[in-house]
Amino acid sequence: MKKLILKYWFFLAAVALTASCQKEHYFDGGVHTGKLDMNIYEFLKSRPLEFDTIVWILDKTGLAAEVQKNNITFIAPKDLCVVNYLKQMGGAKLDTVNTETLRKAMSKYILPNVKIWREEVPFDYDISRNGGQFVKTLSGDSVFLDSPRRDDYNGVKEAGPKFFRVWYHNGYGEFFGRRFTAANTWPETEVNGKRWNPWVSSGIVITTDLQATNGNIQVLNGSHTFNFPFK
Repeated sequence: MKKLILKYWFFLAAVALTASCQKEHYFDGGVHTGKLDMNIYEFLKSRPLEFDTIVWILDKTGLAAEVQKNNITFIAPKDLCVVNYLKQMGGAKLDTVNTETLRKAMSKYILPNVKIWREEVPFDYDISRNGGQFVKTLSGDSVFLDSPRRDDYNGVKEAGPKFFRVWYHNGYGEFFGRRFTAANTWPETEVNGKRWNPWVSSGIVITTDLQATNGNIQVLNGSHTFNFPFK
């Protein structure tokens, strides 16, 4: 496993190179074709600058086999997401984190028996308006996927890029019927004098609909923190 700090600088360089790469009005994380001639695990191994720590976790936790099963979606965190996680843990070393903790964390990103497609994620973030969708994860709970409405583009109404976000319930409660609003305005719940927000956003999926031979890959941006902790 390479030193994670190097990933940070490679990520910054990649951002500079891909910031202007917008194809067909959607976010492109650097892969120019969506169809791959390898399975999800093989793809991750083929891109060590972005995913070798993710591969290490999959191997250590026994989840490598899960991302080689058919008809799944992997919401792929980058290595930088793990860097963010370790920073939140006070600079802990990855190999000191309990294996079961890592397994539970990585299971949140594996969606069995479903292929998620960007264009099929419902617009809007309000489930009262049929926005977004809940999807079961390998860990047995759910993530919520939503796609905010497109901005106008070159004078064309709602022709801008479509992207989607991943939300994970964490902490005080899971309310499947709650109304979702923008991240900075969602209601918080007060528990023992502390305010908790029961849903944590990952940020946007920056590379969408990579079609591996056994399922789809949706790559998260590097600002996401692995395991969806409270900010």
